[in-house]
Formats: sequence, C-alpha cells, structure tokens
Amino acid sequence: MKVKSDKVKSSLFRFPGFLFGVCLVLLAGMMVSCDDDSNIKSSTPFNPALPVTVTGFTPESGGSQEEIIINGSNFGNDKDIVSVYIGGKKAVVVNVMSDKLFAFIPAGAYSDNETYTGEVEVVVTPENGTEVRGVSARPFQYTPKKVVGTLCGYRNENDDQGEAWGSFDEVCGFNAEGCMAIDPLNPDMLYMAYDRSEGIIARLDLKNRVAERIMSATKFQTKRLRNIAFTNDGKYMLVSTDRDDNALHSTSVWIVTRNADGTFSDRSSCQPLASYKQCNGVAVHPVNGEIYFNSYENGQLFRLDFNDYLKVLNGGTDANGNPLKWTGYLEDGAFKELFKIMDPSYEFQITIHPSGDYAYLTVINRDYILRTDYDWSKKEFTTPYIIAGANGMPDWTDAVGSNARLHRPYQGTFVKNPEYEAEGRSDVYDYYFSDCLNFCVRYITPDGLVRTFAGRAPSTNGNIWGTENGDLRQQARFRDVTGLTYDEQRDCFYVLDHNNRSVRTIGMETNEE
Repeated sequence: MKVKSDKVKSSLFRFPGFLFGVCLVLLAGMMVSCDDDSNIKSSTPFNPALPVTVTGFTPESGGSQEEIIINGSNFGNDKDIVSVYIGGKKAVVVNVMSDKLFAFIPAGAYSDNETYTGEVEVVVTPENGTEVRGVSARPFQYTPKKVVGTLCGYRNENDDQGEAWGSFDEVCGFNAEGCMAIDPLNPDMLYMAYDRSEGIIARLDLKNRVAERIMSATKFQTKRLRNIAFTNDGKYMLVSTDRDDNALHSTSVWIVTRNADGTFSDRSSCQPLASYKQCNGVAVHPVNGEIYFNSYENGQLFRLDFNDYLKVLNGGTDANGNPLKWTGYLEDGAFKELFKIMDPSYEFQITIHPSGDYAYLTVINRDYILRTDYDWSKKEFTTPYIIAGANGMPDWTDAVGSNARLHRPYQGTFVKNPEYEAEGRSDVYDYYFSDCLNFCVRYITPDGLVRTFAGRAPSTNGNIWGTENGDLRQQARFRDVTGLTYDEQRDCFYVLDHNNRSVRTIGMETNEE
C-alpha cells in the first residue's frame, strides 16, 4: 500500500511538533551526559581531507520515527551540512558530533523489498566543497508497521473541487456519508453507497487504480442509500434505501443481479426485495443465508427467508399449482419482525460475525453497540444487549463494555486476529468500527474491551481531527469517518473520510514515495 498525503498536505509524514520537541530535549540530555573527551570530539569540525566513516548504529533495527544513533568519524559539528540516508530515504538529523550523530528513522527506510534492509549513509557537504560520503558495512533492518495513508480523493482550500471520476490521482468528490463493501467474487473491486438524497454507487478498482460511478441515482429512484451486502453465493448485491414515500410499502432493500460479465452497472437488473420504511441497513447470515434488515421507525429488526424469494424467482407454485407471487410486503409474509432494539427513531447498522453465532447492531445516533445472539434451532437472532458504550452518552473513552464511550459509531467489520488463533481462542475476531465524531477507527475485542486503533494524534493546534497520514496514533488524524471495510487479500482497511473528501487506508507501509 502506498502511503501518501492528500493534496492539502504536501509532506509524506508530519511528526507532531511538540513530540518532536520532546525528543530533542531527551537527545540533548543524552549529549550533556557525555564525558569530557566526547565534548572535545563534538567541537571538532569536518575535515575535507579525511574520509567520513560509519562504524555502527544503535539500534540495529527499528521503525519509522524511532531514534537512531550513528557512530563513525569526521561527521563534523555542523548539522546543517550533514545528511543521513537509511535505505535511500532521508532522515531527520537532530544533532551532530564528530564521532556520532542523532536522527529519526524515516518511513520506508529500506531498499530491499524482500528483507526490509538498507544501507546507512552519512553525507557531509561543506560550503563550497565536494560532498563526502560514508556508508555502513552492514545494513539496517527496518521494521515496517501499519500506517494511515490516502488511497484517493482530496479537498482543496475552498472545498470546490467538485466531483470527478477517473484515476486515483485525479478522482474527487467523496462528499457524503456512506458505507463500503468488497466484492466477494472479485476482491479487487471496492463498492461505495452514497447516503444522500440522490444516492449513487461508486466502484473503486484497486488493481487498476480507477474510480467510477457504476449505478446512478435513478437506479434507486433517487433515494438515500445506506449500505451494500451480498448474498452468500455472491450472485446478488443487496442495497438498503432510507425512504418513507409510500408508507409501509416503501422499498427498503433492492436486489441487484450481476451482468453476464460479472459486473454491476446501470444495465443490471434491479428489483425491490423487501418494502417497509426508513431502512438503515441490510445483512446476510453467512451460514444459513437469510436476510436481515431494519427500520428507523421503531428500531425493528426484520428477518427475510431468501429461499422463499428464490422459489418465486425460479417459477415455484403453491399447493394448488398456482404461480407463487412476491410482493415484498410484511402483511403478505415476505418477512417478519424479530424485535425492537429500544425506542422509535433508533438508527443502526447490522454486522454479522463470520461464524454466524452473533451480530453487532451499531446504533449510530445513540452512541452504543448491541450484541444479538443467534438461535441456531430457529435460525434467527434473539433479543440484543449492550456490548459497548452507553445510550445517549457520547464521549471518547477506551474501556470495557458499557464503561466505554463512543460518539456516532458507524460502519463496522470483523477482522481475524492471528494472535487469538495461536492462543486457540474460540472467537478469533476483533470488531473494527468507524467512530465518526471521535474522528477515529476503534475496535472491540471478543472480551468487550474497546480500544482506539487509529486517529486522534496529538497536535500543536489542539485539534484531534485533521488530514495527516502516518503512524496510527502519533501522526494520523481523520475527520467525520463513516464507511469502513477490510480487504483481507491486501491486509488493508479502507476508511471513508467524507469530510476530508477522501478514501483513507490503514495498512502496512511501503517505501514508495
């Protein structure tokens, strides 16, 4: 994954100013503790008649923004004429002594993409002189880590960049809340549903780095689109729509059939699957295949047996030989209500665990997350209970269960944790979710502990929101994140940062510039 900043920020990584200052003080303290001989050496200027040597460095391995001390000779005492490169990447030099210097390891500090190693090089360029280079005999071992980057999109100073489709370098317009989903049959395709009055579906081709609008607003009668799901065979896309223009017969879930070539477009067949009102989300049970959707009206969760729909689609008949009909209406038995989560006007998303054992109901407008367990004998979910946060108590607190505080949690996804697998746990998945008004991405462990994963980096201006890429907690900041999905093939998260008009990434850093 290439880590880059958006067009508002020009630097690849920006180390928070005050943290940088703290490190300077610490390093200065280290230098003060040196003995008299070291102080004498530190005052020795660079001698162009002598070579520059690099005899060693500490630590011998490390990651971006960690401190490194490089030992050698003839570095001089003027850091303005000294440059340090690790794996070909320029490092920030903090201070220079004749026999040692202090620097920060740059991002992507390696030249060998297989071993993550690179040379340590010190270059001294005196005024009106020829540069002299010294190179380490052994390579530095870089430790890559997950960082926040920008996949595509940007926001200019006036926020008038408009909406344009094309290559990732040019695309812009991610200006609405929404949810995202990876195509189960073609994981190079990332889909995005726009939650606005004229909702569209966009496709981001991750392989060819091209973004395009594939289904226009008229496809869904110019209504709000809330999320995307897929049937277990991947043949159909399900799209939830938030509307109440036709009382309890307002389309809640559309079913879209793939084209002959496996794609989705405005040419794809699109039919109402279920109709009620004010739907906020749809999900499919990963084992049994039944479909769940909801309503903002009274916080209802509904269950639809997809096999019943397929019988009608395939020309099934009733006991009298009459063709089966499908209206998609509650009163005709197309689906049934399972429960109400609380009170009227509760907006929530449905995310089912890969095992099918339970689901999380992320209540967007009430700042908490519920868990509903699956009854395998009845093949339906049961009465939910709070797993994280507190009803109507927005804040930011990492803690267990109802002691945690969330602020407008939005889309979530379950991600397998290799450490849990190695430990032989029964549940090996963490639940990652976008916490919109806390400007971050967080996760819940199987034990119910809420932790902040990325965002909310410290800053000199006091804002916890921003556009910065880099280290997950020390540099990266978001603004009003909603959509979140995980790309298992690339081990990468995609985050819809709609206030910054961009799609952000959380994945392993590379040394690309």
